[in-house]
Amino acid sequence: MHLLDKFLTLQQSLTKFGIQNSRSEKDDSDIKIQVILKSCCQLLNVARVSLWLFSKDKKSIVCQYLYIKADDKFESGLEIPESACPEYFEALNTSRVINADNAQTDYRTREFLADYLTPLNIMSMLDAPIFREGELAGVLCIEQTIAPQVWDMAEISYSVSVADSISLIYAQSCWFSEKQKMRYMERVDPLTCLENRFFFQKRIAQDITHAAGDNQFAVILIGLDDFTNINTRFSYDFANKLLCEISRRLENISSKVPYNLSRVGGDLFALWLPSIKEQSQLDKMIFDIKDQFTTAFKTFTNEMIHLTASIGVISCHMNELIDKDPLRKAEIAMLKAKEEGNGAVSYFDPIWLIEHQEEAILEKEFVDALNHGQIVPFYQPIIKQEYESSGFALEALVRWIHPTKGVISPYVILPIAKRLGLMGELGNVIFEQTCIDIKQFINLGLNLKKVSVNISSEQLFSSLLIKHIEDCLDKYQVSTFLIEFEIVEELLSGDFDVLSNQMEKLISLGINLSIDDFGTGYSSLSRLKNLNVSKLKIDKSFVDGLPHDEGDICIVRSIIGLAKGMGLQLVAEGVENQEQAEWLFKNGCDYLQGYLISKPIPSADIIQLMTDENRFFTDNCK
Repeated sequence: MHLLDKFLTLQQSLTKFGIQNSRSEKDDSDIKIQVILKSCCQLLNVARVSLWLFSKDKKSIVCQYLYIKADDKFESGLEIPESACPEYFEALNTSRVINADNAQTDYRTREFLADYLTPLNIMSMLDAPIFREGELAGVLCIEQTIAPQVWDMAEISYSVSVADSISLIYAQSCWFSEKQKMRYMERVDPLTCLENRFFFQKRIAQDITHAAGDNQFAVILIGLDDFTNINTRFSYDFANKLLCEISRRLENISSKVPYNLSRVGGDLFALWLPSIKEQSQLDKMIFDIKDQFTTAFKTFTNEMIHLTASIGVISCHMNELIDKDPLRKAEIAMLKAKEEGNGAVSYFDPIWLIEHQEEAILEKEFVDALNHGQIVPFYQPIIKQEYESSGFALEALVRWIHPTKGVISPYVILPIAKRLGLMGELGNVIFEQTCIDIKQFINLGLNLKKVSVNISSEQLFSSLLIKHIEDCLDKYQVSTFLIEFEIVEELLSGDFDVLSNQMEKLISLGINLSIDDFGTGYSSLSRLKNLNVSKLKIDKSFVDGLPHDEGDICIVRSIIGLAKGMGLQLVAEGVENQEQAEWLFKNGCDYLQGYLISKPIPSADIIQLMTDENRFFTDNCK
């Protein structure tokens, strides 16, 4: 048979076995390669054909398959190091083909003589490279024994064709492997390796479609309580480690009821129970879930912390569902559980759907409000005991001017912003509007002393914080010395290195920093000592009982003593009557803020108030 006919015969053989263009998703590359090697050996009428691949370090080649015609069998495992055959390895990397008619004398192959060629009586070699993802990965080795063989152009072209076919198989295998990985990633949460929300909901929808109408099911949604504080106190790395630990605990729940577990959100886990026979089975599952949180979790510094989880449950018969999305109802129940307090369990009530729809409308309106100037700062004056001609200090407090509902307070705004992940955007909007108002106050000739602005953890830990501040100050020509940022005390227990680094950047701009709500958080005094803050704000909860409640008196005096000892100024928040004001000033508090002086008011009203500051101060702080 003419060699060209043999070549065409091989191509037909490859097509028969699906080599050239495999449409099967079954990864049968090993079988395909063995077919190729055997066919090559028979059609070329040579003694041996083998496939060798480079080791991981590229320092040797390892035999994957060796077909021996005389024995009609495959062998593998032989390894040849580069150090033993440098000329051959050099040729592999630089030549398209190694056509050694006399392998025992050819400079590229004679290094094999003593240990390989002579013992096996190999006279000629024809080697062609194998590629993977565009890189040299190995070699197809065709060997003739007993008598030398002169390789002609047809045989050389044929060997290259066979090598390229093997390269194609590896490309197909790699494509199939990547496709499998993509399918896996589509259904799995990359952090915890649990089912993701999309696949979890798809599973639920399919089960509901194929289940009997009277079959009872349940979805249990687990929401970790105060998990944002974990991020700020211990870093995101620890928070991720904690999520993985929780997922392992939930996976190991022993239950007679089949269930599927998913991570459906940042700190949200869900269980799908497609078949429940008795309420006691559901109760047992909920008990077991709560039990996973009784054991404390260990931090990177070996501190033991306890977590709780709020649990929302939806359970009913399949024919009672009006849609295929019970997870949404479990989410509503979980939010109700969070309102009840840490660790609560709440079962879905259909009336909550109406309330949830109203909340969803408000959330959409909030997003629109952020983009259309409805979210604005109101200002509350901060006064000193002795009147100073330098004027008032103010605190900017967020308000929502709703077109139909009027002024909406932070107690509504902040939970919405947190749910939507918009705390950073909210803070940026308030800061920029504050800069606009400050410029207006200055242009009107008012003696503005300083404006305090609250800063959220989302802003403080953002890499874009400093640039946003600098851009606003430059755009509206506002001096940094007019700005003071208030940081809630609980942030001091977060990632200290990141926190102190950001605070130093703010201070380097000329911005003062104060600690808000002091006494209500869990900050370490050693951390407070090492942070460059200039002011503490005493939380309203300690001012309410003054000057009669002994507990509040003791706490406030302690805070005053601490501040004086550290050279910090003090502001008392929530001052509502003259007795409180007199006691605070008498005991060394520097500034007062509260309804006694003024409630938070729009910028236009501040202009009038600051104009009347002499009369105002005399009336309220004699």
